[in-house]
Amino acid sequence: MIKLYKKTDEGLQYAECWVDDDMATVHIGQVGTVGECWEEECGNAKLFLKKFKQQYESEGYAAVPDNKMYWINITWEVPSENLSAEDEEKIAAVYDSVNEAFGWLGLGYADGFDTGENNGKYFVTLYALSVDKELGISAAKENAGLECEFEVTSEKFG
Repeated sequence: MIKLYKKTDEGLQYAECWVDDDMATVHIGQVGTVGECWEEECGNAKLFLKKFKQQYESEGYAAVPDNKMYWINITWEVPSENLSAEDEEKIAAVYDSVNEAFGWLGLGYADGFDTGENNGKYFVTLYALSVDKELGISAAKENAGLECEFEVTSEKFG
């Protein structure tokens, strides 16, 4: 997958492309929106991705390194440090939902999770990276799918 960004007067734009078998999916838009998406046949995936990257880089798009993105942290309480099957299913569901939303909105991606303890309470924190702090926080809140209290925080990577 290739994901590139460009600042314009209208806001931050994204252009991304990935290949499955002989079909390339191109997805472009303004960060925070679903944008446009279409498929193209591509006999040679490597060559298609190379041309895609060259085309968009010639238009001023560039990759955003992780250290220029924001951590979006989604934290919720769990009953104990020993995660149950239900806890693990919830973590997977939150991860998938946030990762999908961040991808389709051009924001970034879910990066993993960790568990921890504070004052005898146990927590799960899901980590995602976003090119836009406020849109990332909003998308995390809207797409976490948690039916319990949770907190979303953000900090600059690095």
